[in-house]
Amino acid sequence: MNNLTQDSHDFLIESAQNYYDYLVENNLGYDEIKIQSISKTIFGLQLTLYSKLFSLEGLVLRFLDEEFPISENLSIQTSFYDEKHKILSLEIEESLKNQLFEKKNEIRLFSDLKFLVKNILDFYLSLKPLHFPTTLPRISPDIQALKDLENPPHQEQLEALEGIFSKSFCYVWGVAGSGKTKMVLLHALAFYLKSNLKVAILAPTNNALEQSLNTLIESLNNIGIDTSCILRLGTPTQTFAQRFPQNCDPLLNNKPNYKKAIQKSLLIAATLDTFLRRDELYELPFAHFFIDEAAFCPLIKVIPLCMFNKPITLLGDHKQLQPICLLNKQDSNNPKWQISKFWQYSSLFLESFFRHQTNFFKANPTTQINSPNYPFYTLTYTHRYGDNLAKLLDFYIYKNNLKGLPNHTNLFCHFIQTTSQENNANLDEANACCYLAKRFLQEKKNFAILTPFVNQRKLILQKMPALRNEECVFTIHSSQGQEFDCVIFSPVTLNYYLNDSRNPQALFALNVALSRAKKEIIIVCDKNYWLNQKGQFLNALIQISKPFSLSQT
Repeated sequence: MNNLTQDSHDFLIESAQNYYDYLVENNLGYDEIKIQSISKTIFGLQLTLYSKLFSLEGLVLRFLDEEFPISENLSIQTSFYDEKHKILSLEIEESLKNQLFEKKNEIRLFSDLKFLVKNILDFYLSLKPLHFPTTLPRISPDIQALKDLENPPHQEQLEALEGIFSKSFCYVWGVAGSGKTKMVLLHALAFYLKSNLKVAILAPTNNALEQSLNTLIESLNNIGIDTSCILRLGTPTQTFAQRFPQNCDPLLNNKPNYKKAIQKSLLIAATLDTFLRRDELYELPFAHFFIDEAAFCPLIKVIPLCMFNKPITLLGDHKQLQPICLLNKQDSNNPKWQISKFWQYSSLFLESFFRHQTNFFKANPTTQINSPNYPFYTLTYTHRYGDNLAKLLDFYIYKNNLKGLPNHTNLFCHFIQTTSQENNANLDEANACCYLAKRFLQEKKNFAILTPFVNQRKLILQKMPALRNEECVFTIHSSQGQEFDCVIFSPVTLNYYLNDSRNPQALFALNVALSRAKKEIIIVCDKNYWLNQKGQFLNALIQISKPFSLSQT
């Protein structure tokens, strides 16, 4: 099982090429990002955008008939991104900068998924040997000594740490607030940093990466670990850069020191896409790889880490969203595009891929994983939810005796009577969401409006255009990796693919929506309609929610 065969390597090349061709043929993964204004700076150009960037990967500048990928080692690279004011600052060589600015009205910005797929294809074409990790961790720390800390890990977290340091490959499964990052990953990293060994944290998105790093850097400082050895590669948000300037990528503003910095740093943090396109990282002596949000990481982007044959630990929750793949259901059954389905599988299938290799699809007919066949450790206590919501999530989703806080989660339901609903959009829900949003904006409350339906999101923004600038109205899928104090949820109507709990993927999407909320959830819906949907998760959720009136403070 350990070594990848040539046939399996060819399969990976074919899958990457096939998905690339699918995107080209169907004109997918290429979205324009509207530019509001362009100004010149000493080092390049600043683009003020109409909307937030949700990914800094795969950006392309189009000028007249020429395209310039924005990447660290190319003629145009990102200097920083100010997410609050939607400003993208680019570093550009002087002559090209002047040429672009002279005809700045001809500049257009795109997000191009094909650029990222091409990076994966290029990696597999390099034919690097790949092996399922068999090397055990180099250190065996005294995990039980952590019990003496003022804030010690609990028994499940200790068992997860024991697994991390005794297995070459394992998975730590836990819901939001279960301590995957703040306890398990924190102490695993602390042991490695104290031992002067180099490790990597990799994540699927910039949001996920910075969310982890914000927690980890602060927590490591609190337990007395020097965090100057942490290096976050790729373009940071301005918020992160201002908070942790010493941990940001020197390739962006101090190129001569870059190679020295990556050699000296003990903890390299990056998105998978950034890591894989930097060949110089392949030569570094990593002792361990930690993959955060592993269930959202495409398997095809994690397999390359097997060139190191070093321990890999996955951390995540497979009861939430799977990797995004633009292959639609109809085309996935078309023999021409079937091999592109491989992009739908998450990193949790790594062991299965090496075990079955070219028979992978036969062994894994669905992209859903229930109980892994390799070592995994479950965290069943969460401080994110009260026991009222935890019990409901356990009954419908987790089925692992999930426990929450004694205090109940603030669950509210604003009941309305639906008078107008068509094309997966509900006018009454939209109006109520806008009313709440107006009030919450006045109160400076941290909130978001989530809905399963694209058309409902459009309707809400149509009813209250001011929310566009707030960037607080999302479909469930686009909210992945973000958190808010309050979530307003607009379910609209029962739909098998998006919110019907008889469909596991729809159920997991609802789980994502709830886990975005740190303090309270307000469901805006027609109570009678949902109470008639017997056996549905949303039916049960509404039954345990308290009434919320628009006059409530």
